[in-house]
Amino acid sequence: MRLNNRLTAHGKIWLWACLICVVVTLSCRRRTEVDTTVGMNSPEQTWIRVLLFGNLRGCTVTSTNGFTIEDVNNGVVAEFDNNTTLRVQLLENRILIGEHIFSGDVMLKTRDPFAFTLDGKDYRGNLRFVLRTDGTALQAVNHVPLESYLLGVVGAEMHSYWEPEALKAQAVAARTYCLYIKNRFGKRRSWDLSATQANQVYRGIAAETKTVEHAVQATAGQVLVCDDENGNERIFCSYYSSSCGGHTEDAKNVFGETVPPLTGVKCPYCKDIAKQRNFHWKPVTLTTQQVSESLLARYASLAKLEAIVDLEIIERGHLDRVTRVRLIGKNGKTDTVRGEDLRLSLDPTGRKLKSTLFRMTQKGQKFEFTDGRGFGHGVGLCQCGAQGKARKGADYREILRFYYPDSKLVTIKTKTSDNDETI
Repeated sequence: MRLNNRLTAHGKIWLWACLICVVVTLSCRRRTEVDTTVGMNSPEQTWIRVLLFGNLRGCTVTSTNGFTIEDVNNGVVAEFDNNTTLRVQLLENRILIGEHIFSGDVMLKTRDPFAFTLDGKDYRGNLRFVLRTDGTALQAVNHVPLESYLLGVVGAEMHSYWEPEALKAQAVAARTYCLYIKNRFGKRRSWDLSATQANQVYRGIAAETKTVEHAVQATAGQVLVCDDENGNERIFCSYYSSSCGGHTEDAKNVFGETVPPLTGVKCPYCKDIAKQRNFHWKPVTLTTQQVSESLLARYASLAKLEAIVDLEIIERGHLDRVTRVRLIGKNGKTDTVRGEDLRLSLDPTGRKLKSTLFRMTQKGQKFEFTDGRGFGHGVGLCQCGAQGKARKGADYREILRFYYPDSKLVTIKTKTSDNDETI
């Protein structure tokens, strides 16, 4: 059909905009049907327990093909049919699910395709409700196979339209980090990792795309290891952040631990990838009172200072990243904190004070943080840098070697019996 030759310039622009939107929508659209969850037949010891919510009093849960619900302590089982929407509530130190009352530790096991919806958000695997020890709230914990968990992480931590090799590097880093945290902290609590930036962001099925699925599948089981003091290979904490600002930082300067693969490297790749508002961020001004109250609220031990009246940078890392700060109290007493701890005390969101690459000056009763650069703690993989290297032709192995020097890429084996070594 011939277009009207008299179509106005404004109309033509509008038409082209519509066509572009259609193309982008089709290319980026997420799947509308949920495929069967990968790994449901793997040993549950190898699954990941993700804390979705830690302070629930009620919620709704739905699953396409229904649930089998088990009281973990008493073995009571209830069956719910397809697409039943269940109301879960806290009831006098017990858990009310539909018309059933449970003692305080309940597992909702899904059926093929092994997925559920919690308060409108979709996740794979099973769902466990744990009554907190004080009886005041519920924890909602997603039990999900490792590789299916990663499908909900990679696209949440990195743009799913980025280069395939960058996504693969992210998948390996996320898998390694996950297993390290699980093995170090999971045995002491009812969950392994949280679904937030406190560990790594997990959005479940909403984060899944074909590009993410390919990156996870192409690197299935691959993790990073390094030699410990006895020469044995071990998984290490493969930190990563959005943009290092030009040089990654030594883990010792940020987290207090010396790990050879977490040694800072010069990174010329993130500058052209990171958004300018993140690579060069706006100045931040805080009053002395705000600084003092924020630090005293986070660290009870600082009460000995009465009030904090001054800050002094006493250690810097690469590119003059602030790594340690002296706090001077109203009564003349002093203490110190790491630069990253200072940053997250003053800005828990990390979205204003975006890194510790800054200049700090005190003007009267105000502190000014200027010349800010980079986004995040700066240790390990620089995500924008990984994208920059991938654009220049580097594959994910090269990217990982660059950001985690002295590391080795290996493929793990899952546990198949009680006599095998756990991943």
